[in-house]
Amino acid sequence: MKKHMSRSILVMVLLDIVLGVVLSLYIANTGTMPAADNAATYTDGTYTASAKGCLSDVAVTVTITGGKVTNVDIDASGETPELGGKAAESLTASLKEAGSTAGVDAVTGSTMTSDAVFAAMDDCLAQAAQ
Repeated sequence: MKKHMSRSILVMVLLDIVLGVVLSLYIANTGTMPAADNAATYTDGTYTASAKGCLSDVAVTVTITGGKVTNVDIDASGETPELGGKAAESLTASLKEAGSTAGVDAVTGSTMTSDAVFAAMDDCLAQAAQ
């Protein structure tokens, strides 16, 4: 009886490990898609929108080429350079890579600026989707 129970426990532990590895691989491979693989298709052009940040309006200009986001430019010059300015730099690369705001995190310490950037980016993409 003990031998059978020990074997059952060993099999359950082995299955738990295998399932854990499979789950980890699944989670690692289901992140944000890069812009080249982004399923959304937009009308080519340059779109601009702005939203209220912490101290000023934050403007975002998005360029669409071939139906995909190819460039993102953020003007947060009216925000605090150490916070909002740094957030704009960081978010520019992240938004260009992601091709949308989906899966892009706000910059810590610059939540209001980040939210303004996300709102303006979403507005630009809405314009491009029409």
